[in-house]
Amino acid sequence: MNYKDLGYICQLIYDSFHIPVFFINEKKELVFEYSASFRHNPLYPSKEKMLVQLFNENKPFEFPIFQTTEYMERFCGIRINDQTEFRGIVIVGPTINSVFTDEMLTPILSEALGKMRIGKEEEMILLDYFQSLPVISNLKFIQLSMHLYYMIYQQKLDIANIVQNNKSNESISLTTEDPSISISERRQNITFHHDLTFEKRLLQYIKEGRKEEFIKHYKLENEDNQFGILAKKSQLRNKKNLAITAITLATRAAMDGGLQHETAYTLSDLYIQNIEELNDSISVEHYMVEALSDLADRVRKNRQTKYSKPINNCLNYIFNHLYEDLTIVKLAELNKMHPNYFSSLFKKEVGVSLAEYIQRSKIDEAKSLLTFSDYSILKISSLLNYNDQSHFTKTFKRFTGITPKQYKNQSLSSK
Repeated sequence: MNYKDLGYICQLIYDSFHIPVFFINEKKELVFEYSASFRHNPLYPSKEKMLVQLFNENKPFEFPIFQTTEYMERFCGIRINDQTEFRGIVIVGPTINSVFTDEMLTPILSEALGKMRIGKEEEMILLDYFQSLPVISNLKFIQLSMHLYYMIYQQKLDIANIVQNNKSNESISLTTEDPSISISERRQNITFHHDLTFEKRLLQYIKEGRKEEFIKHYKLENEDNQFGILAKKSQLRNKKNLAITAITLATRAAMDGGLQHETAYTLSDLYIQNIEELNDSISVEHYMVEALSDLADRVRKNRQTKYSKPINNCLNYIFNHLYEDLTIVKLAELNKMHPNYFSSLFKKEVGVSLAEYIQRSKIDEAKSLLTFSDYSILKISSLLNYNDQSHFTKTFKRFTGITPKQYKNQSLSSK
């Protein structure tokens, strides 16, 4: 980074988000601040004393560090390294994640007043301080830190990774107790009150990382499906509860698809927190679709990181051309490799032969068609480029243990 630009960057953050920004150098001196008429917490003798308690030169700088004081003030800190030389820490804050009510302020004030003997005038100053703190949600505060970090280091961060990396910090408090979030736990075994096939299909797309198919089928079929009522007195609350339920189910589907559990759970928490901040039903609906699409996309990307570029190219081609005639020679030519070498590389990385992977992919697609369409077994075998229905049936039974007809009957009986 260009150390000389730091002041300009901090001013941009302050101008954009209207939250105080401070820079403390390696000697723990306050070098500059952008805070307008900010008044520090009167329980500290100075703003420097308030900020230095958050100063820790030993913390890593690969991600922002969040801290919450005993008085519920939240701060974000980013180490500043000029090449390999430690220069100090940028601190953003204080903020709170919701407006302090009298009920919230009472215990804070009581504890503070118990530690210090102050008069009525000082008590009013303290009350005014807490009520003047800028309000920003947990999610927005994390996003602010991502803006600042990218401006400083030109490196992209992932929300889930930031939260995970901060979990080892005992003073961190990125989430708040919200009774609405517990809805996801209470509804883990509840499905939507509509066609179960619709739900199964969407969750299958998420599990397989098929973002485009998820969006397409959700939009096509959503208008004809009726969802359950999870709140009688408020349509907004009903929409939020439905979205939370959908996110919970989709999170489990994404984990079944290979998404790392801690990442999936962290994302689920963040999605639900953001849902709670929305104020109209349409926004809730749109955000839910975005959240579920994001989970599907992450599943796809997670799978791709396991393999080399030629193998990823091959997997993507198979995925997009499954209804065509797929041969080892054609797939090897796409990557400008000899078929024998490419087959060996595929087996080494994926764990199965290329021919078996193609057949398994076709059978998985056939299972979806048998479950979600009215196509005949003959038509499905033809669509997937099998020579005849008998060959298709034998291949299907080899991978599943039952015939296509038996599989279709089982699917029908489970609806």
